[in-house]
Amino acid sequence: MIRSVVFSIVLCAAMARAGVKSGHAEAELLSASDGYSAGQPVQLALKLKLDRGWHSYWLNPGDSGAPVSIDWTLPDGWVAGPLLYPVPQRFSTAGMVGYGYDDEVIMPVFLTPAEDASGEVKVRAAIDWLTCDPSACVPGEAELTLDLKDGVGDPTPEAKDIEKAYRTVPQPVDGATLQVEPGEKTLTLTITLPDDVDGEGAELIAATPNVLATQERVILGPSEEGSWKAIVPKNEYAKKTIDELEVLLTGGKLEAPLMLSWIMEN
Repeated sequence: MIRSVVFSIVLCAAMARAGVKSGHAEAELLSASDGYSAGQPVQLALKLKLDRGWHSYWLNPGDSGAPVSIDWTLPDGWVAGPLLYPVPQRFSTAGMVGYGYDDEVIMPVFLTPAEDASGEVKVRAAIDWLTCDPSACVPGEAELTLDLKDGVGDPTPEAKDIEKAYRTVPQPVDGATLQVEPGEKTLTLTITLPDDVDGEGAELIAATPNVLATQERVILGPSEEGSWKAIVPKNEYAKKTIDELEVLLTGGKLEAPLMLSWIMEN
């Protein structure tokens, strides 16, 4: 009888943590802590577990696809930061290049409670995503909730997985710059990195959709006095006037992925 009760408790707990399956992915809302402190960011994450052979998309999906969208319903005064995407994989299907994830992806996000937040709270998130395989694309959606108690909480079993995913999210670096010279059919990109950051061999991927062509990889060669220059064809859907660009640098001699941004000066 005791064993039966214990089994029931464990089963209920597992069911409470189960995600929501839709289309070809299962979505789950995770938290690095089971509690929060007023005014202090709390780290959550969206986890997508994908069916074998299917993939979801990065913030720049590439030639087709769509990134994950998330719509929060939060307690008064709470603020949600952007969904943070780890470095994506590159997919090529029927001559079309996409950026995204297969198997499983954890996307961290920070929520900031109100300065006067108190008591146990429930956060809600409406999630939409697109999954594709070589022959079809299927959308998915889920309504997810998560309870957080008032006060500094204990790390959850998922805390290490969330932190591991966060380390693969590209970050800006002080002293790193991106300059863009638009041409008729190409963009000339000049990248400058701090002396202690070696970009040789890193791959450059546009995080801003529909700006750079995707067909050929852009790999940084040896440094020329701490800077790199690449001439990249424009995307066929690029606007006539390109006034901003964000790019990811990953791999090569980099110790961690980087995100660089450029905005045209008025």
